[in-house]
Amino acid sequence: MQLAVCGLCALKVLRDVRRRDPAALERRTAAPVPDPSPRKRWTAGMMPLEALLMTERPSKEHPLDVAVPDSVHRLRAGFVRNTVYGAGIAPGSFVDVGGSIAIPCPELLFVDLVGHLRFPVLVLLGYELCGSFGRDPRDPMMGDVAFGLPPATSVERIRAFIDACTYLPGKEDAIRALGYVADNAWSPMEAVLATMLTLPLPVGGYGLGELRLNTRYVNPAQLIDLGCPTSRVPDIELAVAPVGFNYDGRGHYDLEMVAAAPDDAAQRDAVRAARAKYVDDLRRNRELLAMGRVILPVCSEDLFEQGGLDTLVLEALGCVELTGVEVPSFARDYLASPGAASKRQELLWSMLPWAEAAAIARELEREASRTPEWLKARLFRYAV
Repeated sequence: MQLAVCGLCALKVLRDVRRRDPAALERRTAAPVPDPSPRKRWTAGMMPLEALLMTERPSKEHPLDVAVPDSVHRLRAGFVRNTVYGAGIAPGSFVDVGGSIAIPCPELLFVDLVGHLRFPVLVLLGYELCGSFGRDPRDPMMGDVAFGLPPATSVERIRAFIDACTYLPGKEDAIRALGYVADNAWSPMEAVLATMLTLPLPVGGYGLGELRLNTRYVNPAQLIDLGCPTSRVPDIELAVAPVGFNYDGRGHYDLEMVAAAPDDAAQRDAVRAARAKYVDDLRRNRELLAMGRVILPVCSEDLFEQGGLDTLVLEALGCVELTGVEVPSFARDYLASPGAASKRQELLWSMLPWAEAAAIARELEREASRTPEWLKARLFRYAV
């Protein structure tokens, strides 16, 4: 059998391959011609469910998305949905992941998912593909995250791929989404925060513009000689001003470990470890400030509590203004609008790793499906 899958199934496979064999993503090939051999015809029962990370056979109600090189080779089966990728795409647009299965390369997959993901979620996926973390293939919202992975691609590689394609459906929306993506995100929470900060105001973000992620700054030699670290790395920085953010999640200062310590000695060790991390973070922010960078700490409560991120962004805008950069009045007007605040909060909650997020995301998807195409196009124009 030989088969290329696309859409959300391909995203599952890509996330799995990034964990097991990231070098495989460089095994580029052309879109394979589907072949059921040694079977005579395609059946739902022959689908390699384990390789495709599927729990049930595809069906007419839940079809499998497959990619074919031309219309002649469409799969004539009711349990699949064909996408034809013809001569208009760049050479080597697919990846051989083994087991006679191919998926779109990360650059093509980003474009392919335009029709499957809401615009903000496509931006969020861009941070993952261009970053060093990978979400769980089966449970991307709540599952285990893999850290320290080689990036699957980059903003520049996606842009160059799109430019090299003479015909590629969805490319315009993909280019718009790519405008809000930056390379080098190290974690899902970083990516969520960056997505919210950079998305335009009408789409539910804060419209803070271009970001830089995890840029390393070297301390002066005299400070290094006095025992300071060689360098410091803020999570997120605004391109418009030397203002940024560091996300410190619930496990950052592990107070639960202190509370759960089995005896006094273990508790003292846990307290010392938490205190050492706290002191290091204070010194990190101080050193970055001495380099001329105002880095605001972000805690999980800023994202999960209603209005928390609005407060943080207002504080950041105050810092931006202190650097001499003018903040447009309409930005503060959007922050003050109850309707816009509710829209931002729903969008943020829909992307966070908690049980309620799935229900919020489903409702936003239903709303998006009811939005007229002319209004979607207008919102996307605002997103340029």
